[in-house]
Order: sequence, then C-alpha cells, then structure tokens
Amino acid sequence: MSIMPEGGWGDPPKQAAEQRPDSLPRVQNAVPERPHYRSGIPTCKICDSGTLRLKKVHRLSGPAVAIGFILLIPSVLGMLSCAVMLLAFNTSVGAALGINANGSGHPYQSAFDASFRRSCARSTRLRSQAEGRFPSQQQIEEYCECALSGYKESGSTTATVESCTQRVNDGSLDTPSPDVDALYSGDTSNATNAGIITAVSVLGNAFFIGCGIAFFVSGLLGWLLVMKKRILQCDVCGAVVNAS
Repeated sequence: MSIMPEGGWGDPPKQAAEQRPDSLPRVQNAVPERPHYRSGIPTCKICDSGTLRLKKVHRLSGPAVAIGFILLIPSVLGMLSCAVMLLAFNTSVGAALGINANGSGHPYQSAFDASFRRSCARSTRLRSQAEGRFPSQQQIEEYCECALSGYKESGSTTATVESCTQRVNDGSLDTPSPDVDALYSGDTSNATNAGIITAVSVLGNAFFIGCGIAFFVSGLLGWLLVMKKRILQCDVCGAVVNAS
C-alpha cells in the first residue's frame, strides 16, 4: 500500500494566494492625503488642487444691490441738500431779524433799555396826540433817549420828566445817531413781523431736519442692501467658504 498522495509529490496548491481578490485596495491607498498649505495659502478641500483666495462680494443678489444703490445715492444727495438749505434758510431768517453772522445786526441793548424805549415812545406819542401835538419820530427818540439816560442817573421818574421837558423847551436835546434809530425801528409792526419770522424759522427748521432724518433712514437701508462680505473662493473649482 503506497503512502504517496494521489498525483505525486508536486508543489502545494496556491489556494491562499488565489483566494485574495486583486480588486481589494491597498492599505496605503485607502488613507486620504491630508490638506496642505502652499506658501501660507489654504488649499481647497473640494478639489485638492486649487487655492482659496480672499474676495469681497455683495451679501445680497444683484436686484437687491441695484435697489440699494437707488436708495443710497439720492439719500446722500438729499442729506447734503437739506444741510445746505437749512444753513441758507437760517442765514436768511437771521438777516430778516437784523442779525448778521456776528449776532450784531442791530446795536446791542439790554432788555431793560429795550422795554424802556418802547414804553417811552408809545406813551410820548399817545400823550402828544391827546394834547393835539404830533411830534416826529426823531423828536420822540430825542426825548426818550434823554429820559433813559436821566432815569439811569437819578433813578427818579419825576426828576427825569422835568429835566427832559425843560430840555425840549430849550431845544437842547441831542440828535440821535443812526444806531439809535435802529433801536426804535422794531417798536410796533416790526415786533409782530419778528414774531412771524420766528415762527416761520421754527417750522422751516423742523421741515428740513425731518427731511434730513428721512433721507438718513433711506440711506441706511440702501447701505445695508449694498454691503459686502468676505469669502474664500477656490481659483480652480469655484468653491466658496465664508471668511467673516
């Protein structure tokens, strides 16, 4: 009885080698390559070949950006126009009230002097008309200026009236200067006009300031529509990553 295996003592079968399919991937090919940087610029993780570049793009779509510019540009021009018109309006109102840029369109007078001159001119005119006399504006100013200076010196109304009346009779009153004439120019009707001009000034300032606020809100909305954001975009595949 022979112990030789059937087929002889040939090479052992290569079953282990034949059972491993050739399609199985190698271990070293199954591990992905780690992303790397090229001169400090990050590479794209989508295509692994491009680099990410920093760009600024609009946050919203094209129509929204167009609407933003339509709102922004007129709003800026409107705010500038309101500022210029407000300045010109206040300058014209100041000129109408007799106040220049230095605040000295009329000669300065205190509140007491202004009140004394108005009351003196009014009472002198009414008293003269009641007596059948009609003095000129210059004569009234001469008498009231004498009364004002005399009252400041003596503090007595009676003494002042007697002294100024005596000077009127003597013809020794001083002729008022043009600056003094300006102090009496706002006695009656001009005071009413000043009140009207002041009211118009308040309404005009409120109008221009309101328009400026409306233009500012519109411009702010337009600025929000045209704002940009920073992104990182691949120069090969176009992939986008937010940078801010």
